[in-house]
Amino acid sequence: MKVGIVALHWPPDFGGAERYNSNLVEALNKRDVEAWGITPRRAIDGMDNGTEYVHRLGDGLETNLEDSRGMKKFLIEAKLHIEQNGYSHILISNCRKIGYAYHKFISDIKELGIKIGILHFDLDKIIRLNFEQMMNEDGDWDIVADKMHKYIKGCFNYDSPLIRDDALGYWAIDSPLYFLPDFVISCSEWSSRFIDYEQRTPSFVLHPFLPKQPLNKEKLECVDITMVNPMYHKGRSYMADIVNDYNNKWTYRILLGGYGGQKEEFLSMIADSWAVRDGRVEVIDYVERMEDVWDATKLFIFPSRFEGYGMAAVEPMMHGVPVMVQDYPSIREAVGDAAIIMPYGDESKEWVETIEELFFDDEEYAQYKEKGYERVLHLIDREDGEMTQFIEFMEKLT
Repeated sequence: MKVGIVALHWPPDFGGAERYNSNLVEALNKRDVEAWGITPRRAIDGMDNGTEYVHRLGDGLETNLEDSRGMKKFLIEAKLHIEQNGYSHILISNCRKIGYAYHKFISDIKELGIKIGILHFDLDKIIRLNFEQMMNEDGDWDIVADKMHKYIKGCFNYDSPLIRDDALGYWAIDSPLYFLPDFVISCSEWSSRFIDYEQRTPSFVLHPFLPKQPLNKEKLECVDITMVNPMYHKGRSYMADIVNDYNNKWTYRILLGGYGGQKEEFLSMIADSWAVRDGRVEVIDYVERMEDVWDATKLFIFPSRFEGYGMAAVEPMMHGVPVMVQDYPSIREAVGDAAIIMPYGDESKEWVETIEELFFDDEEYAQYKEKGYERVLHLIDREDGEMTQFIEFMEKLT
């Protein structure tokens, strides 16, 4: 068995999905399954083009999901590389139906007799956008799930003149399964419930891998609260309201990560806060090692409205940092009962009051530190077993 993962970005480029792909390639090779990343050569100065287990193809042009010249060049070279190097399985990462350039590429690879799989990191757009409204109406994730299942089932109603085959059904819910792959890999049990509700495609849940510990550390000044990626769907309004609360003297570190373009918009939301005026807010565009951030954090706030999987909430636990999250199923799937879980859609003032109580109660704070460590140990054990089952799943496909 030889596995290739086709992805438009690869570490050190971008974020969670890219780390997932890189970690999966590394984990397979450690288990004597040859695996490679297949990704465009980047034109960015200083970008590491020599990462182990990665083939970087193309001419360094910018590549994207539109039919750019760089995208076409990369896919032509990727097809030739795959055809000449004996791959048995190809995984396509973050493939959306808007990626029309992928369509012929996937068809050509399937004609070679190679098994094609989709790595699916998040819910399909139409499903995701409906969740928040449904949850606000019903207040129960199980009810929301039942409603969504009925909606999806209707998309595969073959009595309808609009739906005549599987591809159109997947098109209706904006799913990359429109490409009719041989199998699909999901990053969480919650997401897998909606990716292929009709169970028409073999699937496997392989949760994200825990991050590796770095050898070198950078000393950062310790802050009370760290938050990341202040975007709308990451709970930006909660982050701003917490910073804007004038009753507290907390210090903050806000990491923009891969979404630095929204820096000015977020800063405008907190510009008049006492925290900003007093110099208690540090906004960082990029940090090389997140571990350094966690070692200088007292509490991590993660109010994301939806996630493919909540690995961002697990990483601080590895460093003894209590975590506070919004109650979303795939986030709860990641943190178990080891985090402070706030009701979905709760008001910002409830978050502020809960933070105050946690900082006041040393015993409760210590309990969440310990719960976090225990959760990490559980996930380490699960990770090993899942990889064994994943390899068996892939072998059965052939």
